[in-house]
Amino acid sequence: MQNRFNLIDEPWIPAVGKGFTSLGDIFSDPDIPALGGNPVQKIALTKLLLAIGQAACTPETTEELEQLDAETFRTACRAYLEKWRESFWLFGEKPFLQMPAVRRLIEERKQTELKAAPAAPAKKKEAAEKLAEENALPRPIGTGFYPDLPAENNTILSQFQMAETSAPAEMALFVVTLMNFAFGGKRIEKNLSPLTPGFTGKSVSAKAGPSIGNFAGYLHSFLTGPTLTDTVLLNLLSREQISANPYWKSGLGSPPWERMPEGEACPAAISLKESYMATLLSLSRFVLLDGEGIYYVEGLQYPSHKEGWREPGMTINDQEKQLKVLWIDPDKRPWRELPSMLAFLESSANKGFECQFIKYGLERAKQRHQQIGIWSGGLRVSANSGDQSVKQDNDFVESLFLFNSEAIDKNWYDRFRQEMASLDQLSKRVYAATRSYFAKQNMDGGDLASNASGLFWQLCERRFQELVDACYEPDKLPAILKAIDSLALQSYDAFCPKETARQIDAWAECRPNLSKHFINN
Repeated sequence: MQNRFNLIDEPWIPAVGKGFTSLGDIFSDPDIPALGGNPVQKIALTKLLLAIGQAACTPETTEELEQLDAETFRTACRAYLEKWRESFWLFGEKPFLQMPAVRRLIEERKQTELKAAPAAPAKKKEAAEKLAEENALPRPIGTGFYPDLPAENNTILSQFQMAETSAPAEMALFVVTLMNFAFGGKRIEKNLSPLTPGFTGKSVSAKAGPSIGNFAGYLHSFLTGPTLTDTVLLNLLSREQISANPYWKSGLGSPPWERMPEGEACPAAISLKESYMATLLSLSRFVLLDGEGIYYVEGLQYPSHKEGWREPGMTINDQEKQLKVLWIDPDKRPWRELPSMLAFLESSANKGFECQFIKYGLERAKQRHQQIGIWSGGLRVSANSGDQSVKQDNDFVESLFLFNSEAIDKNWYDRFRQEMASLDQLSKRVYAATRSYFAKQNMDGGDLASNASGLFWQLCERRFQELVDACYEPDKLPAILKAIDSLALQSYDAFCPKETARQIDAWAECRPNLSKHFINN
């Protein structure tokens, strides 16, 4: 096949304020502020940029990493991309992150189905042959918002749902997103022989990509700097840090474009699965773009977090008897998990949750930038018998909050954690007061109480940056806390009307009395 659409030169990466950019632009333009796209696309693209950065310029020691500057890093990445230019064609003999051998498997299956077609009657033979030919065609990608193919029995409710991803830039973004975030389920090609002879680990339902997990979807977090280059550099790891993690048995590893696996259990596949590079590009699907469609086969299989899977962007507590991980929850925005992500500030000893990107890069970030951020996000999915989909209240979730780097220390964290605990108590008081209001009228107000509590958190999110900033300067705390207390009362009032005499009595009796809270703050 003719090589076309080189990802180093062609614009396909959404960037804030720049439209679509190429990989070459990313490592040439120092003024790109951040990635665009939905949260999963941002995570997948950040992982790709980190994979390029780690392959091009991984310092041996943490001390050398601290001395690595942005311009040196960009220069090394540009040189690396030029060296591996032939591996970044989206279409060609060696297409990027794709498996051309899938075409042979599809053809073998087609020939098997054609031979199995009944000889008579003629109509049955014709129908079987037609079905075999249709099964050998590539499948449409769909809208491309989610790292998944549309189910064959999807109901089309609007013209919007009929849109299909067919432009090369969209297809490239879909393939990159798919590698770590593919949904588990049965939408893979079936009845195919394994690429590794004798491999028996596959079933009719493919495992989910390791970065989304087999359940609801992991929460991913990164440190952010003033520019995209700074962000990538802040989340870069040294070989010393990588080797200190026992779950990456083969160390840093090689990115797939340098050493593409030939099958599910070949030496290259085994090496990739046990390396840090797999957390950036896992190859959880073997795919091949063909025309405007795609061949879609289960790729390498990975364990869950309970079985040892670790990514530095996940927030995990493995110090207790039962391992815990932070999941995506649209009803609990990521900023509410910041006390867990920053728990290492309380003590040098690891006694709770830990996000390695934040823990490893925070001191480096404080030395380099006056203001740094923590971005968290992902996609909530529903799982049913191994099949994942987006439905009901599932949604993309993300948050970004900025911090004064000079002020982030144990004292700031202690105040911040205390105020977050106070918010949690206020939320519970709103819930209890709202439920009592309806109980006074012999009504079940559980759902409305939950809605009132949820409204309180939504209103708090608008003032959260002020709370973060106020924890640097305690004299500013009383004003913002008084405003937050008023949000609790506002949330209660929004769900507890006081129009009738009976309602007024219940409203007055149950309305939270925050006078003590005002005094304490």
